[in-house]
Amino acid sequence: MNKKDRLNTSGLGVGYVSVMIIFAVICLTIFAVLSFSAASSSDGFNERSGDYLKQYYAADSAAKSKLAQLDEIAMIAAETGFFEDEFESAVSEQIDGVSLSRIAGGFSVIWTEKINDRQELSVEVGFTSDGDCEIMRWQTGTISEDSSDSHLGVWDGSF
Repeated sequence: MNKKDRLNTSGLGVGYVSVMIIFAVICLTIFAVLSFSAASSSDGFNERSGDYLKQYYAADSAAKSKLAQLDEIAMIAAETGFFEDEFESAVSEQIDGVSLSRIAGGFSVIWTEKINDRQELSVEVGFTSDGDCEIMRWQTGTISEDSSDSHLGVWDGSF
């Protein structure tokens, strides 16, 4: 066997190894770009999440402050013996932005606190003539907009 035949019979050539190295470098570059993109996206999400939490807790704090005022009014009204009249007049004079309605054995007070442009915190609390309160609803929801102005351009099947 001469020298030329031995070179042709070898299993791997230099070209195959070069192609594999180039492929590995391209794969590693793609993974690095994807990792950077994922880290950047995660950072943006964390920032938006932190902003939302600040807004939510500000609205939650305002709602709890209003609840504390209402609870104090309910305790004072219960001590007078004329709960319905005292509570209703005190709430209408001292607290703005609440809806007061009579329920069996007391009142239901409903109000909302704005979280941001799209969401609000809805609160409903029931007060009994004993001055006790029960939180019936404390939840976030979207601010309802008039849907008659917004029309989705969805094809209805007609021409």
